[in-house]
Amino acid sequence: MARLGVSGSVYSDDPASRFVIVRGEVVHEGATLAPELVLEQIRPHELVLRYKGQRMRQPL
Repeated sequence: MARLGVSGSVYSDDPASRFVIVRGEVVHEGATLAPELVLEQIRPHELVLRYKGQRMRQPL
């Protein structure tokens, strides 16, 4: 899996207000970041990702 290239993130108690900046693009929970790589959840200090059916955590 390639590096994500996260350059910023915003966490909020309101899930609709959460986002990360990946390779210069603002993305929200549920976004597909690469083939078979989905951003499931943005947490205060980590991202929860799903890649090929496996869930993983990426520290911010």
